Amino acid sequence: MKEFMKTIKTITISLPVEMGKDIQRMAKEEHRTISEFVREAVRQYRAQRTFAALAKKGQRVAKKKHLTPEDFGGSLDE
Repeated sequence: MKEFMKTIKTITISLPVEMGKDIQRMAKEEHRTISEFVREAVRQYRAQRTFAALAKKGQRVAKKKHLTPEDFGGSLDE
């Protein structure tokens, strides 16, 4: 149990009442604790930010190298 405590950071947050109720309801629907539900939300948010940063960097590189969708075989919308 001591090892577990070293790897966990407990924080307190304030949320609007309805958001708190939504989190409790969704966590219950998914049979998760609120902590696990929030951890997963943070993991997904972090992944989304990483992807957005990578896409932005790719756009800068493509612009610098004067690349167009045709350089990749057509449309990039797929």
